[in-house]
Amino acid sequence: MKKVLGIFIMLLFACTSRDKNEIPTLSVDLHSSDVSFEDLFSKIEIIPLETSDSCLLVDVEKIVHVDSLLYVFDSRRPALYVFDEKGAFVRQISRWGDGPGDHLLISDFMVDKNQQTIGLLSPNGYMGIYDLCGKFIRQDVLPAKPNYYAVASLSPDRWVFWSCVREDEDGITVVGKDSLNTVSGFWRNDRILDMGSLNPFYEYHDNVYFATAYQNTVYKLTKKGLYPVYCWDFGKDGINDEMLQKYRLIENEGKRNDELIKDLSDGTLPFCMKFHRENDLYYYVSLQKGLGTVNKHINVFYRKQDGSTFVFEKLAENLSITPLLFTEDYIVSKLNFDDYTCLRPFLSEQDYSKLLSREEDDNPCLVKFYEAVSKYFEMAFFVSAKKIGQALTSLSQNLPVSLIFCILGNQVNISQR
Repeated sequence: MKKVLGIFIMLLFACTSRDKNEIPTLSVDLHSSDVSFEDLFSKIEIIPLETSDSCLLVDVEKIVHVDSLLYVFDSRRPALYVFDEKGAFVRQISRWGDGPGDHLLISDFMVDKNQQTIGLLSPNGYMGIYDLCGKFIRQDVLPAKPNYYAVASLSPDRWVFWSCVREDEDGITVVGKDSLNTVSGFWRNDRILDMGSLNPFYEYHDNVYFATAYQNTVYKLTKKGLYPVYCWDFGKDGINDEMLQKYRLIENEGKRNDELIKDLSDGTLPFCMKFHRENDLYYYVSLQKGLGTVNKHINVFYRKQDGSTFVFEKLAENLSITPLLFTEDYIVSKLNFDDYTCLRPFLSEQDYSKLLSREEDDNPCLVKFYEAVSKYFEMAFFVSAKKIGQALTSLSQNLPVSLIFCILGNQVNISQR
């Protein structure tokens, strides 16, 4: 069934492909709609992270899933914590200190699947390298920059780093993994605006993408530069370049920062784009309104197949979502302690009792939201069937068979960005 559906979708794309230079514009009405759990998801699993003296977390800011293990990062702890898929603690990588393999501060981490290593990034310009079991290998000193906030593996031989720097410096730096020299650099922008998102990278289908806090375009990163791949359009409720130009015209950096904070606080600047992700079904962005973690954030899911949008602060069932990890099958979110009782309709008696036994000071509990893909694909199949049939008829009547297969072959290459 999946193979047949794939052929149908390729045929449809072959007949409706865009110009190669055109990028998708994702138009979204930000007035929150009534989105229920079943609109997006099929089931829930909880992952209560084990709490012990060996693994005390304040918060969870980033998760990477590799080989049935969850690598969990909290920037207020100079270490990386590893749990299994049920939440049992496995190991700690690094610790506080200034000895070999120790850190005083960690701004980000990455798992390099090509080299089978883990990198813990210090904002002070070095990165500790460990094997996947947490054994310290070496400490790499990075090219001189005022700061380092984020890292990703760009290719088998290149890392890419993010720094918040002045307009005459490159915010993005590509570095050779062996030479540790700068290979290329780009993105010169106002650092006050760039500080709205200190971790602007995400990975999808082995590519690295870049998105800032106040600009609508999302880019794909390569060794040679940035290439726009899609753009958000929130209409009159969004951020435009005219709004941003106001801050660029303020010469004093301190005053520029004060003005930005004031406008975020009173709503003149409507939001900050804190978290971009995507999978085969959705583009996603989290919009934070105001300042601080207590302020509300808006979830925006944009379905790739038909442009349907799902905009909400909470699901209709009063359940909050704070995504940290996107896969093709599920999304992993933090669970607020106040939301525990909202999960009652979705959990077994055993899991719900386990959840209620947790204390507020325990390590965070994660929730795995499985996407409602079966219903989605069934809808896509039947909606597209008529159009695909018409396309096949048109192709067979007007094009030779050899050219049809040529189109299909090219289309497969085009769609694999």
